[in-house]
Amino acid sequence: MKSEQDQAFDALGVFDRDTPQYRAYFPEDSRDEAEFQLTRILAISARRWGTHVESRMLARTGQSRSRWQTLFVLSVAQPPVTTSLLSERLAIQWPPLVRTLHSLEADGLIRRYANPHDKRSRYIEITDAGRAVVDRVQPVLSEIRTEVFANLTEEEVRIATRILEKIATGVASAKPDTD
Repeated sequence: MKSEQDQAFDALGVFDRDTPQYRAYFPEDSRDEAEFQLTRILAISARRWGTHVESRMLARTGQSRSRWQTLFVLSVAQPPVTTSLLSERLAIQWPPLVRTLHSLEADGLIRRYANPHDKRSRYIEITDAGRAVVDRVQPVLSEIRTEVFANLTEEEVRIATRILEKIATGVASAKPDTD
């Protein structure tokens, strides 16, 4: 009889653990198998979460994920915020961020201005109109989180957060491959 975790993985349809090739890669109940399952479910969860939130937020607020996330980060950040800092906090590369910033600025939701200490850098600030967008987005995002996380206790949410923080720290401190 399959364990509750095995049944949950099977229901998600994220991988077939009963194939010979799977077992060749991952011996049953090994640390390697556990790490693979964690990374696979982490990736699947992130993609499904992103797709779910993106479609609901777009339908309810008219804002894409890149726009509302950028505005949200700006709304809670201690100014001044540079493009580099914003890129780091959003964990995205410059080209898509710059496109988002151009769009937000054209719509009057942010303002960019020269950094007086570094002519190569610009500061970004959210405008009142941008804050109004965040004020519309935040309740919708809270509603979605409450719905999606309804089967978790508050303690489980806090434990999951601590675990994900450890994973993020591990990724950030991992050495890159050098050729």
